[in-house]
Amino acid sequence: MLIDAGRSSRGWSRIGNFAKCPQLFAYLYRSEGLADDNGVAPDIAPPAEALAKGSIGHTLQAHLHAIWGAAQPQGVVVDETHYTDPSVFMEPEDAAKAWCDKYGSHNLLPQMIKVFHAYLTRFPEPPGDVIAVEAAVTAVLGTLRGSWGLWVGEEAGGEWRSLDGAVIEVTPLHAPDHKEHGRPITLTRRFDLVTRDKSGRYYIWDHKHQASVNAKNSASAYAIDGGFAAFRIMGRQLYGEAFGGLTLNLISSTQIGVVAREQVPTTPHRDAHFAKWLWWAEHQIASLDLTTDPWEWPKAQNELSCYGRYGACAGLDLCSLGRHA
Repeated sequence: MLIDAGRSSRGWSRIGNFAKCPQLFAYLYRSEGLADDNGVAPDIAPPAEALAKGSIGHTLQAHLHAIWGAAQPQGVVVDETHYTDPSVFMEPEDAAKAWCDKYGSHNLLPQMIKVFHAYLTRFPEPPGDVIAVEAAVTAVLGTLRGSWGLWVGEEAGGEWRSLDGAVIEVTPLHAPDHKEHGRPITLTRRFDLVTRDKSGRYYIWDHKHQASVNAKNSASAYAIDGGFAAFRIMGRQLYGEAFGGLTLNLISSTQIGVVAREQVPTTPHRDAHFAKWLWWAEHQIASLDLTTDPWEWPKAQNELSCYGRYGACAGLDLCSLGRHA
């Protein structure tokens, strides 16, 4: 089988884009309000090559670790299913080719296979017990045992329950004129990898394929990313005192064999405010939906927001010149 989980409609990339720039969020998620008289909306997709390299690299890593985990005594959870037979998974190289057959970018495959083989030479053994690969975890805003926050849970029969079965009193979106009024505010994160070391501590891993690897800078930067705050909140709820933290698996896609594994610093003060920020952000989106033309959503006013690791934001001309850019 090919591990091809895809993105969640309520994942971090959605709300993270709003955090970066509300106008960028509108370009990406409110395209129906941006269309011209012919029904054509702006296309500001991120650079295809960078995305494809990351996806091919993730596919290779997912299959490598799924095969390792399924062969270990505890087995491995992939997506939402537990496996104990490694033969059900395609070999990593075959999986990468299958991904390209499905989505394209065959021209990138030879380079990414070289990157993968160099990685395997550096790290030929599993990094402990492989517990989960591409595992989706969902949390909801609400009150659990008198405490309001973001709680890992599951919805069944119109009711949300926590990991131990307790009822979560959901605090849904409050925007009476909005089409999503009353919807629970949820966030889904997909764990690239979860491992357990010999001491019984659990680690959530995130694979990053980058042109250049700078471990210390990357770890410090990702530490303050809201998606990583969600990882930490979820990890503490899932594993309690046994949660060891987050690990970045940094792999250069251009410098063959350059790999770094770095622990992500904790940010407890920021994490304590994350649930309130998520509540605020979802209500800001709803308010803008109801009051503001998608062309006129607030725009980031800082060059570091508009020029990232891949260069200028694809929406830069739209922001500068408007719909006729």
